[in-house]
Amino acid sequence: MPALLLVMAVAGAPLFAVIAMSAIWGFHSADIDLSVVAIEIYRITDTPVLLVIPLFTFAGYLMGESGAPTRLVKVSRALFGWLPGGLPIVALVTCAIFTAFTGASGVTIVALGGLLYPAIKKDGYLENFNLGLLTTSGSLGLFCSRRPSRLFFTASSPRRAWTICSKRACCPAF
Repeated sequence: MPALLLVMAVAGAPLFAVIAMSAIWGFHSADIDLSVVAIEIYRITDTPVLLVIPLFTFAGYLMGESGAPTRLVKVSRALFGWLPGGLPIVALVTCAIFTAFTGASGVTIVALGGLLYPAIKKDGYLENFNLGLLTTSGSLGLFCSRRPSRLFFTASSPRRAWTICSKRACCPAF
């Protein structure tokens, strides 16, 4: 069976399929009923936290369509555009602020990447720099206050999570 897994991986099978097959093989070799796999998959997908992912995406889409990214770039450019390397600093600040508002860095990359990437490329920066800057800048917003993400999380969570998050709402570092 390990040889079959290796052949699957080398032949180009998706990584999730190779990992799933190795887990199923491990359960089978340990004489554990394979229905445990289906039960565990159902338990994981039944969690209310997964409901938050489309809400984050929807919030980012709304902000992207409202023109907020363009206004954020204009404000950031007015503040930091005069500095050497001003546009990358603008991209960094704008992505961090947008992520702090939406709570999801992937949404920031989708909403702001199409706007900032051509502008940065037009200023003469290399493609690898542009891609690295835009994909990592969104993560900086997660260090800022994440109150919108807490609201989405606590709205779809059990009451215990609501009390924990509301106690920590005053501290932006959590």
